[in-house]
Amino acid sequence: MKEQVSHKDIVIKPQEGFQMQFASSCVDVNFGGAGLGTGKSFALVLALAEPLMTDPDFRAVITRRSLQSQKSGGGFVDTFKSIFGDYCSVKTADSPRITFPSGAYCDLTYIDDTNLDKMREQWKGKQIDAICIDEITEMSWEAFSYVQTRNRGRSKTFTGKFFATLNPKRSHWTRKFLDWYIGVDGFIMPDRNGKVRYFYVNGSTVDDVVWGDSKEEVYAKCKIDIDRKLARIGGNFTYHNMIKSFVFYQGHLSENRAMTDNNPNYIGSVAASGGKMAQALFEGNFNVDPEEDEKIPIPSNSAQGVFNNNPAVNGDKWITVDLADYGTDNLVALAWDGFHAYDILILSKSTPRENAMAVKTFAFEHGTAESHIIFDATAGRYFNDYIPDAVPYISLNKPFGLYQLTAMTVKDMCYIRLCKMIEAGNFTFDDKLAVQTYTHQNLKYKVTVENEFMEECSVVRFDDMQSGKKRLWNKKKMNQMLGKGRSMDLLDPCAMRMLPCAMIEYGSEIQAGYYNHEEEARQASNTRIDGSIYDDTTWY
Repeated sequence: MKEQVSHKDIVIKPQEGFQMQFASSCVDVNFGGAGLGTGKSFALVLALAEPLMTDPDFRAVITRRSLQSQKSGGGFVDTFKSIFGDYCSVKTADSPRITFPSGAYCDLTYIDDTNLDKMREQWKGKQIDAICIDEITEMSWEAFSYVQTRNRGRSKTFTGKFFATLNPKRSHWTRKFLDWYIGVDGFIMPDRNGKVRYFYVNGSTVDDVVWGDSKEEVYAKCKIDIDRKLARIGGNFTYHNMIKSFVFYQGHLSENRAMTDNNPNYIGSVAASGGKMAQALFEGNFNVDPEEDEKIPIPSNSAQGVFNNNPAVNGDKWITVDLADYGTDNLVALAWDGFHAYDILILSKSTPRENAMAVKTFAFEHGTAESHIIFDATAGRYFNDYIPDAVPYISLNKPFGLYQLTAMTVKDMCYIRLCKMIEAGNFTFDDKLAVQTYTHQNLKYKVTVENEFMEECSVVRFDDMQSGKKRLWNKKKMNQMLGKGRSMDLLDPCAMRMLPCAMIEYGSEIQAGYYNHEEEARQASNTRIDGSIYDDTTWY
């Protein structure tokens, strides 16, 4: 094995024709990949070769979504053996550990972030010099953010480093994170490939990442937040310690001579995947998603637009309520200004009266008339006993309005319009609402509103009936796709917001809401003016 080390980069060439670069100790976070079969996993191990062989205090970890993928044929256990042979010792029981004569070692483990609380407990207290994530598109932003807090160790030569590999996936947060490196066509721009940049997370989401070409540039943008944190922790730290460096390197299939020389027809196997799969894995196109169905009603980019588009407000306020089914689900109520959701109410295991009183208070706080409360009446007929003016939403009723012939039921009718509005960019969520978390009744741990919304959008499907009408997949079928006993907590109250639009043409919803709001305000004003002077309720 030939090893060539320079000041900036570590470039290791294990065999003729193969080359993958990872930035050296001067860079904190390193992503590599963008192409199937480019030897990303091989390069990940080679990036750790020098500290593993020379530094007794060095500790590393390589993770995947499941432990079995580490041990399977062609996994990291085999990769370490093929590179180092008998030079390293491999313990394969339980979680594998690769130990070197220097005293350094690398653990092979997994990160299951479906339960963030459990994952945090698993990683709490760990001190790891180099964290390596293979296929980071299997990891959520929340998990990525937390795992970085464990990126510390005793090594004096190589510590605080984060490596990751990935293949393109448009719906994943990495697409936004890497946006500067990606051209409008979805491909990595050659002049930016391998360029070191700097970032600071000035918030809690990937949208809050602030980038710059220098630490000084990032500091100028985030000075207030950084200075406040530095003042609180004390010591001799500066903004240089707060801002991390980052680099992305693209790999190409042609660079992996070990694979292509032995099986040159492999490129045909990748190309045969066809469509978006081939574009993402073979061409390295970040504007496609290999897991995204070409015909799904709510594409991932449209669902993401709900949190990025300008607020679809028009002053017409509503409350939609998905009532808990006999206490087995959460009650979820959304507050709307037009078609912009800006607040949420969630109740667990509450009584019918508690449900109604809480929603009544919620509506009052937001200045919403009780006649503008829409509730799921399928299992909640009691609601009108407490709020007589509330509008019942009976999902299995026959459709009505301008487009009644396109749907089988009221629920189908509302979901069809919801999909069209999301795709048109006329349906939005407030930023504060997007990052809000709640404990899902069946998950028993917190999820963000944005993540839950995105996942629910991904499972919406319709069947085309012989009559030409569309029928939404039944609740059980979509819930099974969501997994873990979840239900459509967020999309159902979103679909209810479409009920008042039944007599409105597609594309005219926001403007019609303006007229509705103005007319109701005018009627309210006339009522006050026309009141009798003998009515003491109008007196000051």
